[in-house]
Amino acid sequence: MTIWYTADTHFGHENIMRLCNRPFVSASQMDATMLENMWKVVGPEDQLWILGDFAFGSKAKDSAYVEQIFNQLPGV
Repeated sequence: MTIWYTADTHFGHENIMRLCNRPFVSASQMDATMLENMWKVVGPEDQLWILGDFAFGSKAKDSAYVEQIFNQLPGV
């Protein structure tokens, strides 16, 4: 088992792409790419700790959206 750490994913945050120069055309593309990349390295028995802002912006206020993203994270 490996313990992975990341921070400030800002799922759903449209402005973070401009503020942090993230190379995506939309928040949905960014979210999908981050999840895909996490699945490439985090194994099923690994732990994934996300510190800082998990989600941000108007989508972060939508509990169904946040739960949907959270349920797609790899690891235990």
